[in-house]
Amino acid sequence: MKPIHILQIVNVDTENYYLNNLLDYSDKSKFVYSIVNFGSEGQFTQQMRERGCKVYFIKADRIIDKLSATRKLGKLIKEINVDIVHTHLFIPSLIGLRAGKKQKRKTILTRHHSDALYVLPRGIKRSIWMRLEKYINRKSDHIIAPSQMVYDILLKKENVPAEKLSLIPYGQTATRFEAVTKELVEAVRNELKMHDTISLVCVSRLFNRKGHPDLFQAFANLLQKGINATLYLVGPGPYQETLEKLAAELNIADKVKFLGWRNDALVIMAAADIIVHPSLEDALSSAVIEAVMLEKPIVATDISGVSDSLDNGKYGVVVPPSNPAEFERGLRYTLDNLEQAKENAIKGRRYLLKYMDAQSVSDAYTAIYQRIIS
Repeated sequence: MKPIHILQIVNVDTENYYLNNLLDYSDKSKFVYSIVNFGSEGQFTQQMRERGCKVYFIKADRIIDKLSATRKLGKLIKEINVDIVHTHLFIPSLIGLRAGKKQKRKTILTRHHSDALYVLPRGIKRSIWMRLEKYINRKSDHIIAPSQMVYDILLKKENVPAEKLSLIPYGQTATRFEAVTKELVEAVRNELKMHDTISLVCVSRLFNRKGHPDLFQAFANLLQKGINATLYLVGPGPYQETLEKLAAELNIADKVKFLGWRNDALVIMAAADIIVHPSLEDALSSAVIEAVMLEKPIVATDISGVSDSLDNGKYGVVVPPSNPAEFERGLRYTLDNLEQAKENAIKGRRYLLKYMDAQSVSDAYTAIYQRIIS
């Protein structure tokens, strides 16, 4: 019996542990994977090739590229004889699902966003995006939600039938976290001068839906009350200049360090006293998962996937989004109970390794592949 051929359609440049684990734990005698990347050559595509995947590139930057991408992708699907088209992210899904259905292939969508469309102001833009969302849902033979909130949005707000849905988190292993050694952590602590201050680390793209202004206000309040702390922001983004101005307005500029893109982000997280995650939207936050896997105390907003990862607050402090006072309260509570927070984080790692076990997650995915083919 020939293996099932799955074409993953993505837009990824850097390492993607979620897809790495899916491929690593699949039975290679039963499943073959190929990749279409709307992104560029990089770490991700190199790692896919190392796993035996053929990688194809399709440009979809400009409108004219997007219009021709469906035709190019359809031709490729037919040429390499794909059984299942599995799409990720909005534009790759919009193009990939259309091309897959035109070639009469089975289609699967993993939904990597939560309620982003529902916070848009009512109007033409929101209406168009909602229609496209319904189109994507309709074109999918099956949809995978990585968190309970995403599952509930699909089921209750977008009226996707329950039999068409599965809740499967991103698969985890301990491997990449075991590479974070004490020596690396100590080197980063020395580099960033973390020894003489409480270090708060936020790993997030600098974007207007990541909640940085709420974090800044909560942090400023703590400093005014005599807490000696430094906030480290790891990640690039178009919002940096705005945040730098806000830090100056709040008189915290000397206590906020913009580190930009760092390939040692996990090491910086491991060097922190507390991880902070003030985001207003995510499907299933990698930063929250990574904080728990590194056994770090965390304060995070109650958005999609956070309660799943922290088991409803057992393994970290969960606070309402867009609420600086509550975020400050969560930080103060964590600081006052730091040893207990560390113990909770250790238990959280054990919980995540069971809940998000890479083999179990891969088995759940491949069971869906087999089911929709049969």
